[in-house]
Amino acid sequence: MEGEQPAGTLEDLLSFSQFQKHCKNYGYGGTIQEMRRKEFSRLAEVTYLDHIGTTLFPESLLQAFVADLSENVYGNPHSGNLSSRLTHDTIEHVRYRILQHFNTSSEDYTVIFTSGSTAALKLVAENFPWTSKSSRNSGSCFGYLTDNHTSVVGMRGIMKMFNVSSIPVTPEDLIESEAQTVKPHNDGTFHLFCYPALSNFSGTKYPLSWIKKIQTGKMLPARLPGNWAVLLDAASFVSTSPLDLAVYQPDLVNVSFYKIFGFPTGLGALIVSNHIGNLLKKTYFGGGTAAAYLSKEDFYVPKDSISDRFEDGTVSFLDIIALKHGFDVLQKLTGGMENIRNHTHALATYTYSVLSALHYTNGQPVICIYGDTEVRTCDLQGPIINFNVLDETGSVIGYTQVDKLASLCNIHFRTGCFCNAGACQKHLGISNAQVKSNLQAGHICGDEMDLIDGRPTGSVRISFGFMSTFEDVKVFLNFIVDTFIKKSFQGPLQIVDSEKFSRITLSQSESIGVGGKSPGKTGVTKNQLFSSLPIIENTCLCKGRATMATNNQPITLSRIYLYPIKSCAAFQVSQWPVAEQGLLFDRNWMIVNENGVCLSQKQEPRLCLIQPSIDMIRNTMIIQATGTPPIEVSLNECNSTAGICHNKVCGDRVHTYDCGEDVAHWLSSFLARKCRLIRQSSSFDRYAKRKGLVDPNSASLSLVNEAQYLLVNTASIFHLSQQIPLREGTDPADDLHGDQMTRRFRANLVIDSKIPFQEEEWNELFIGCLHFKVSGKCTRCQIICINQTTGEKKKEIFQTLSSNREGKVTFGMYLLNSSCSSYPSLLTVGSEIYYTTAETKED
Repeated sequence: MEGEQPAGTLEDLLSFSQFQKHCKNYGYGGTIQEMRRKEFSRLAEVTYLDHIGTTLFPESLLQAFVADLSENVYGNPHSGNLSSRLTHDTIEHVRYRILQHFNTSSEDYTVIFTSGSTAALKLVAENFPWTSKSSRNSGSCFGYLTDNHTSVVGMRGIMKMFNVSSIPVTPEDLIESEAQTVKPHNDGTFHLFCYPALSNFSGTKYPLSWIKKIQTGKMLPARLPGNWAVLLDAASFVSTSPLDLAVYQPDLVNVSFYKIFGFPTGLGALIVSNHIGNLLKKTYFGGGTAAAYLSKEDFYVPKDSISDRFEDGTVSFLDIIALKHGFDVLQKLTGGMENIRNHTHALATYTYSVLSALHYTNGQPVICIYGDTEVRTCDLQGPIINFNVLDETGSVIGYTQVDKLASLCNIHFRTGCFCNAGACQKHLGISNAQVKSNLQAGHICGDEMDLIDGRPTGSVRISFGFMSTFEDVKVFLNFIVDTFIKKSFQGPLQIVDSEKFSRITLSQSESIGVGGKSPGKTGVTKNQLFSSLPIIENTCLCKGRATMATNNQPITLSRIYLYPIKSCAAFQVSQWPVAEQGLLFDRNWMIVNENGVCLSQKQEPRLCLIQPSIDMIRNTMIIQATGTPPIEVSLNECNSTAGICHNKVCGDRVHTYDCGEDVAHWLSSFLARKCRLIRQSSSFDRYAKRKGLVDPNSASLSLVNEAQYLLVNTASIFHLSQQIPLREGTDPADDLHGDQMTRRFRANLVIDSKIPFQEEEWNELFIGCLHFKVSGKCTRCQIICINQTTGEKKKEIFQTLSSNREGKVTFGMYLLNSSCSSYPSLLTVGSEIYYTTAETKED
């Protein structure tokens, strides 16, 4: 099936029989399904396609490792007792096992354990026998392929310290050098060239035959006198392919073991050819590396062994022992790396062929694949497919949007530039000037700015591992087809009469007062509600320049929601105080797991079933859930500072304190996992960001993500709801309409307007005496797919929103308090809305 597109209908393309017809080396002789059932049951409904990031460990590896630790006593290998000797001998056995895996021996190569592949590269940069540039010598050169990982390119920073030149080399330039090169004379200077055996961006396998050609001068990264040594970055390559060091003999090789076995993490190795290992220059020395040294005199003699000389301190010996079980289990499950290469190659080639065959009805391809060749033999291409999804006009759909849509189907892959800026620039056509311009626009590696001026800043990467299955491929391909090809009609945006929609939603939702009780027809007075708060009701003079209505139709505040516990159910009120951080008590608490990490509905949809309410007369927060007795938490803040702890919200460090064992037990019982309730400390200030930077002059935030308030418009919700039946054929009476639809957006303020999305044109907002600044659109995540009453997921709403909105999937507007407001003030349902737009401000 090399480069061949399978024929037939779409259904034929996605059939196992079609797959089997072209892919003969799949499944390890029919054992793959049993392997998945026994070793990877934890995957359940997850489709994991990020094996180049890390593969997944089989359960029997952990079982064997734990049994080993349970049966043996392993001491520090630097000691001389029996338990320490056992550790030392086991480590040496693992070294031999690693060399055996790569078909070599200790006579030719030495294994130096490091904390990872990056640490191995840094070790080379710091200890290679560099010759600094001088008036008499042009010095050493560090050359690297432009399609290299960040950790390789980063070595050039150390080159500056040694006064060594760094030269980026494109694959095309290196190949061209073979036809015109003449080996320069040798003056004893050593140069180093590094290239990846496998591009972690595109999956291109660069020829291992380059190793000898560079070493012998038949290919020259640069015309310089001296000897060229080769550092082969094999971290991605060896995860699914065999590397034979008896045939191909680089001077240095870096590997990362979690990419092969999934466990342990934080352990890599530099495999050093012994002839170059003895030339490495060591400056720093740590425990275990010295044969002798003096503390009062500059005297140090290293140990003879290359590995002993470079493994500073005590190695991660238990992790090293785990490697033995990794090799054993992998061999038992797959039969070896050749079988893994063939298995993953079959899956990747089939997936590539189907993706290449997908087109819209207008003939436009659905997928733009980034690669160096369409010929996908296992010698030329690894199990990686890098691509962007296109819409029917040929424009790129941002990778963040694709990722969010995939997560609705429990599909896990990686997006961005994958720590490979050179390949990213090449394949996406991003110039150096554009990279700098994108940085000025606020884009950094790892963020969600996937499109700038319509151009992609990154892409989507899927990659297969030894336990990947045809079912994984089919889920992924069905996701692409169902999400991007089977699109519904998208009607034009128009002014709609949402009165019926508003009546439906309001009739289904009572106006809540204190403690979750309805105030009834007569209502509850402000004094009864907030007798302890000095509510201020001045009129903002600045709203005189604002607009009250459009087409003589008043805009009103129809609902107020606060969320006392982050990611839990809404507490609806008819009137509520506004404080400096937003609605009083809004997102003051959050639930964290046993590691102190905040839980959200993305990981735990059942959070929406936890219903907090505030009773300010009794000074408590009441937490309820169906089938569980309620529990109360005092609104008074804990005065003790002993319990202050640190947590993170959207990357910001916040100071919190724990709310006690009783509520922790209540939450843990309901969610069936260990968790605790924590509250933000009032003595801690957190501020809204501008262009990603914290601004102490900006508004103060509670535990919200980005802004103090979120506003949505019923007309916008109604417009969106009308698209869903046309897209999926859903029942207009289901939970994607009416009040349930509104609740999915988890807004604080819901307004009734007649024009959908007019809120996106506003700069300022005036409600009663309160003045708000509009700080931007809300980029939506998968939580809008969760029914806030049942916890059930439906992906239609996000898919529809994605296809109806250009660029980012946004809905609703963020608001911040304006400095002209006085606190506490009162927001009341029914209040009229005044606003200004950019045009208003110019007038």
